[in-house]
Amino acid sequence: MLSNFINAHILFSPASTYMWSEAFMFDPAFEELQGKLRQIMEEATSLATGVKAWMLLSKEGLPIASAVPQGLEEAEIAAMAASILGVADLAAERMEQGILEEVLLTNQKGLMIMKSAGEKAILVLAAAKSMKTGLLVYAAKTACDSIAPLL
Repeated sequence: MLSNFINAHILFSPASTYMWSEAFMFDPAFEELQGKLRQIMEEATSLATGVKAWMLLSKEGLPIASAVPQGLEEAEIAAMAASILGVADLAAERMEQGILEEVLLTNQKGLMIMKSAGEKAILVLAAAKSMKTGLLVYAAKTACDSIAPLL
């Protein structure tokens, strides 16, 4: 479970663009959305116990919600993830492979998956190396299917 992470943020504007604004934090609709996103991610990460961190970001690369270890630069990671997904989408298009579904990264210490959560958001999950890849993909798909209609 990710409850031991110190940084857990939800930032979302109900408008068509995402903004870093405290004004939305006082909106009852914002608080309701915040609760729904947390619940979705808690359910998804309980399915996949090897998930170490997660981040939901706009397609433009702005953080919306996250549970990451303290010290990570959320804005920087969000911008890089959006760039990676954008370039991968372009490569898939140029290779005539159709619409990109997800990007899976394997590295020395673990796995990462980046998956579109509807037209407005991207979900990034980071997991332990020991986690089964199929379980990580399933957790990401389950979360994205629930998040997409909310945004």
